[in-house]
Amino acid sequence: MDLKFKWIDSFYICGYFVETSLDTCDEDLSKLWSDFEFKKEELFNIYGYKEDFYGLMWYTDNHRYCYLIGIEVDNIDKMLEGAIYKYISGTDYAIAYVSADISAIDAWTDYFDKILPDAGYIPNTKHGYNFEYYPNGHTGEYELWTPVIRSGKNG
Repeated sequence: MDLKFKWIDSFYICGYFVETSLDTCDEDLSKLWSDFEFKKEELFNIYGYKEDFYGLMWYTDNHRYCYLIGIEVDNIDKMLEGAIYKYISGTDYAIAYVSADISAIDAWTDYFDKILPDAGYIPNTKHGYNFEYYPNGHTGEYELWTPVIRSGKNG
């Protein structure tokens, strides 16, 4: 995985989510992606067609986390039933480019356990969100985005 760093400005993501755990995430996320294939038209009707999608994650209680599939939106004036909005604050991100043949779970594991620490960075947990960015829908190469700070290691 190639690692790059970039500042991004704040933005909103609107989409659909599920709360899951490592034990049930394969089934839960598979269903969410399948449902999203139909529900994305509702988003497009309000916000316009988008080819790119986000898979946003945040932790909840008891080793569980939420995963939201959505699109970037310019405003949150229009509420869409069943969808939620998440504000992504501007910050520095580490970005890893991942081949389509690597599962997201394997990619995240390698990213957090090896790629970031070897580069001298740690996740900025105060930010709260990590996400996958799918520039061409959910097929093809994708990206892992994490807010980061220098760990003090390697410089």
